[in-house]
Amino acid sequence: MFITGHLSGAYLALKPFQRHLPRQVFAAGLVGGILPDIDMLWFHFVDHGAFHHHQYLTHRPLLWVIVLLTGLLLHRMQNTLGLTVIMVGVGGLVHMALDTIAGAIAWGWPLDHTPNTLVIVQATHSHWILSFLNHWTFQVEILMTTIALFLLWRSKSVPR
Repeated sequence: MFITGHLSGAYLALKPFQRHLPRQVFAAGLVGGILPDIDMLWFHFVDHGAFHHHQYLTHRPLLWVIVLLTGLLLHRMQNTLGLTVIMVGVGGLVHMALDTIAGAIAWGWPLDHTPNTLVIVQATHSHWILSFLNHWTFQVEILMTTIALFLLWRSKSVPR
């Protein structure tokens, strides 16, 4: 899934809670939705593509569960900070769920390194990006992004 899909997926997953959260807390969930892909910097500039970026720590669901649990602990001491950390963790877990659709996420790590994926995108073109862009899962990503943009537009045009 591309960054637009992760951002729109996090937006759609968190939208029902938006009215009950401060703006910066909601935004933290959106940041969490794309934060796991920060590993692309390491992937490109350090490892030079030697390992698939889903093998890095930022693509381990356990990391985001730990972030979420840390937020729950912080929430008892400092409400807004705790909620912010919780939302980053939730956004990260949304990212993991979305990457499981056509990516490979090791949900059992560190006990099980087996990557899980729901749909395998076959290499049908000369470059992997072209294969993804021409796969039906990308149509779902476009639909998610369209719905998220519509909801965002609608929320901006409705008087409060």
